[in-house]
Order: sequence, then C-alpha cells, then structure tokens
Amino acid sequence: MKQLFILFILATLGFQSCNVGTSGTWKDENIDQSLKNEIETLDKIVLEAITTNNVTLLKSIMSDKLLEKSGSNIKDLIKQVNGIIMTTEYDLLNQFHVKNSKTGIGNTVVSGLGGQDDYIIHYEALNKEMFISILIPENKLDKLSITNIYGKYHDGWKLNILQFGQYIIAGKTATQLYAEAKIYYDKKHLVDAANSMFLSSQVAHPANKFWQYQNEDEMKEFYKTIMAEVKSQYTFPLTIGTIESKPQILNIFPLRTQEGYFHMVEYLTKIDLKDTTLTKEENDKIHQSIGQIFKGLDKDKKYLLYKAFSKMPDGKTQVPTYGFVKEIK
Repeated sequence: MKQLFILFILATLGFQSCNVGTSGTWKDENIDQSLKNEIETLDKIVLEAITTNNVTLLKSIMSDKLLEKSGSNIKDLIKQVNGIIMTTEYDLLNQFHVKNSKTGIGNTVVSGLGGQDDYIIHYEALNKEMFISILIPENKLDKLSITNIYGKYHDGWKLNILQFGQYIIAGKTATQLYAEAKIYYDKKHLVDAANSMFLSSQVAHPANKFWQYQNEDEMKEFYKTIMAEVKSQYTFPLTIGTIESKPQILNIFPLRTQEGYFHMVEYLTKIDLKDTTLTKEENDKIHQSIGQIFKGLDKDKKYLLYKAFSKMPDGKTQVPTYGFVKEIK
C-alpha cells in the first residue's frame, strides 16, 4: 500500500497565505507510475528547452501565473543557464505528489527526517494538486539542481515554479561540506574549516527561498563561530616576520581548477617579480612556513596554489602577479 503522509498546514515559511487547509503527500516510489511518466515528459521538455535555448518550448508548459510573473526575464534566465547545463541527461533527486483540500495554502514537503542531506521545500499551492520534481543534470565536479513545481489545471499539468541553483560544489552538498568543516575544526585546521563552510554557504539553497536544509540554522551558527575565531586569530594582511623579505599574506580561498578545488594563497611581495629566481626562493620559504602559520593548510591536499602581487590589489587596477603550484608531498 502506498504510504500517505498527512500534513496540516497552518503557516508556511516564505509565503503570505492566510488560508488554512490540509495536504496529503506521496514521495518517490509511492507515487503512481503513470503520473511519474506524465511528469517525466514535462521534465524532459524543461531540459530540452534549456539546452537548446528554446524559450517558446518552455513557455508552452508554463502556467499563466508563471508566464505573467516571469515576463521577459525568462529569456535572459534560459540564456544564462543554457551556458551551464549542457546535457539533457539527469538524475532524479526526489519527487513529491501533493493533494490539497483547497488552493492558496502553504505546502511543505520533507525529503526525510534526520538524514544528513534532508531538506524542506516550501511553496504556495496554486492548485489542489501539485507535483515537485527535482532534477540534477549530469556533471562531474559541480552540479546544478532544477526544481520544477507543477500544478494540475483543467487542461493538464503546468509549470508554476521553476528554480535553478547549485546543489553540489567541489563534489559535495552543503551539508556534506558542513560535516567536512566540523572535522577540520576538531583538528584545529581553522582555515580549512572556514573555506569548507564558505563553499557550503554557496550551495545552501539549491532552490533559493523555496529550499531549506533541516540543519540550516546549525550550519549558519557554526559558520559564524568559525569566522569569529579566524578574525580573532589572524589579521590580514599578515606579515611573515620569519622571512627576510617580509611577505604579507592577503587572502586564502578555495579556487576551482580542472582537477578540483584547491586553496589559493595570495600574498604581497617586495621582490621584483621579474627576478624569478628570488621570487621562487621567497615562495619556497612561504610554503615551508605556511603550515606553521595556518595549521593543516599543508595537509590532506594535492596542491597548494600561490599568487604573488607586486602591489596591493584594489580590485580596480590590474597589478603584476606571479603564480606557483606546490604539490603537497
């Protein structure tokens, strides 16, 4: 027997709905297969429209409400996403079929209870019957999510809400990066923990305001704690006084490369960058010292990246730089 979850919706985060009603929700394998097949056809139209930059095709399955709300913005949105999503192949993360006692109420669907990646989707039900389909287009390192929320009208299912967001970065979800950051933090690898939480924050809302991880508040508080400790322990620019040339560490952040994400250490040098011999000697000394200054930064990684600046960057004027890639042995 298909499992039915009854949710009594009195108030929903993110929606200003005054209506009160009840909702029944079916999830994944508990959804009727014929309905899943019907939605699959629509999901494939969404992906085809994106990959072929076919706005007309997408509009053919959009509800009047979404057409009205999106206006001319849908053309720009599809053009932007078209440059990122290059394939029609995808994995289904989850699907939810919702039946409401009335329209205009808030719907809340829950992916699970207590799992690391469990999340909640909030939205206003424009129809008595709704369907949420979350697609993850195929990619290797970073993955986007497409959240399609359909409503059933007299002439069939139509797309009410379409959301794009980043679901995976550096091969991990927001909650997986949070778990990674906690491990670094326990080892007192503070910069590693901070950078993992920075990446986590970039993928914390794969469907923007409609998506909330169940441990979101916990993740936010942990990030605040880490950043407070970073600020209390380090003041940037940070001068390395043990090196004669007194280089200054300006910034440390995760940088995406073809092989993955690696820490980039940016620093200011007094050495003429045209003197590559002295520049390399100084960088070797920085690399030898980096793990003593920032515990763990020279551990558990394939590479550390460095960029030397000849002048303090202001974000406006381009200044000469020289880069190094150090393999961690």
